[in-house]
Amino acid sequence: MFGLRAEAAALASESDRARVDLEAARQVVGELRARATESREREHEYDQGDTETERAGGDRLRLEAELATVREEIASAEAAQAATNARGTELRERAAAIAAERDAAKARLGMLDQDRQRGGLAREEMLAQIASLMQETRTRHAHVEGLRDGVAALEARLEAERRDREAVVARQNRLESELRAAEQEERDTAAGGERHRTRLAQLEAELGMLVSQFAQNPASSDECAEVELRYRGEPDSIVDELARLRDELSRLQANVNLNAEIERGEVAGREEFLRAQLDDLTRARETLLESIQAIERETQAQFNQTFAAVSDAFAVTYARLFAGGEAKMWQTQPENLSETGIEIAVRPPGKKAMALAALSGGERAMTAAALIFALIATKPAPFYLLDEVDAALDDANIDRFCAMVKEFAVESQMLVVTHNKKTMEMADRIYGVTTRDAGVSAVVSAELAREAEAMLA
Repeated sequence: MFGLRAEAAALASESDRARVDLEAARQVVGELRARATESREREHEYDQGDTETERAGGDRLRLEAELATVREEIASAEAAQAATNARGTELRERAAAIAAERDAAKARLGMLDQDRQRGGLAREEMLAQIASLMQETRTRHAHVEGLRDGVAALEARLEAERRDREAVVARQNRLESELRAAEQEERDTAAGGERHRTRLAQLEAELGMLVSQFAQNPASSDECAEVELRYRGEPDSIVDELARLRDELSRLQANVNLNAEIERGEVAGREEFLRAQLDDLTRARETLLESIQAIERETQAQFNQTFAAVSDAFAVTYARLFAGGEAKMWQTQPENLSETGIEIAVRPPGKKAMALAALSGGERAMTAAALIFALIATKPAPFYLLDEVDAALDDANIDRFCAMVKEFAVESQMLVVTHNKKTMEMADRIYGVTTRDAGVSAVVSAELAREAEAMLA
C-alpha cells in the first residue's frame, strides 16, 4: 500500500515536470514559427524586385539557409512536443492505474481483515485438535535439549581439562629446560676444573723434571733466573683458580633443583591422567551426539509416518462426512520439525478449493470433526469427549456425524456433550442436568439401550 502511494507521488511529480517541459517546448515552437514567418516575408519582399534581388543575392542564399535551419528546428521541436505529449498521456494513464491498484489493495486489505477475524477462531480450534499429535514430538525434543545441555557441560569440562593439561605440559617443559641448563652448566664447570687440574699436574711434573735435571747438572745462574722467572707464581695462580672453580661448582650444585627428575615424573603422570580423561570425555561427547542424532532421526521418521497416516485418514473422513469433496494437510517447514506448522485446505462438494477462513460455520465444524475422526482412526484412545461438536450442523450432516461416532464407539467410549435430539437418540446412555428446586441442580440419567430392549420385549 505504501509502495503504491510512493509510486503515485513520483508519477505525479514526473507529470508536473513533463507539463512544464511541454509548455517550454510550445514556446520554442512559437518562436521558431515566428522566425519562419518573418523569413518567408523577407523572401517575398526579395521576390518583388528582381533588381534588388540580384543585388542582394548573397542575402537571399543566407536567408534560404536560415529558413531551412528554422524548418529543421521546427520539426525537431514538434517531434519533442509529440514525445512529451505521449509521455504525459502515459504518465496520466499510469497514475490512473496506480490509483485503481491502490483502491483494489484497500478493498483487498479490508476483505483480508474480515477473513482473518472470521477464520481466527476456527484456525485456533483446528490447531488445538492436532496438539495431541505433536505432544510426543515436544517430549522428544525436550529430551534432546537435555542431551544437548549435557554435551555442553561435557564440552566445558573437556575445555577445562584441556587447559589443565596445557598448563602441566608447560610446567614440564619449563622444568626440563631448567634441568638441561643446570646440567650443561655443571658439565661446563666440571670440564673447566678438569682442565685446570690437568694443567697443574703438567706444571708440577715439568717442575719436578727441571729440579731433577738441575740437581744432576747444575745450570748457570742465568738459566736459573730464567726458569724462576718463567714459573714464578704460576702454580699458586693455578691452585687459586682451581679453588675458585671448585667453589663455583659447589655453588651451582647448591642451586640445582635435585627434585627436578621427581617432579618431572609427577608432571608426566598428571599429563597421562589428563590425557586419559580427555579421551574419555571426547568419546562420551561423540556418543551423546550420536544418540541425539539417532533420536532426532527417529522422531522425524515417527512424526512423518504419523502425519502421513493422519493426512490420509483425514481425506477419507472428510469425504465421508461431506459425502464427497477433498481435503489435504501439509507441513509448512517439513525440513525443520521444531518450527514447522500445519496448513489445511479443503474442497467441499460442488465448490472450489478454499482455506478454512472462507468456510461457513457448519463447514468448519464438519472439517474439525473430520480431523478428530482422522486422529481417532490413526491412534485410538480408550475414550473421547466431544463438546457440542454438532452445534452448527444441519440434519443431513448430523446423520453422517452420528454414524461415524457410533462406528468409533465400538472400540472406544465416546462422551458427547450435545443439545441435538438426533445425537441424543444415537446414545446408549444419557446424563442430563435439571433444576427441580430453586437453586438446586440434579443429575438425571437414562439407559436407552435397556429401555429399548424392555419395550421390544
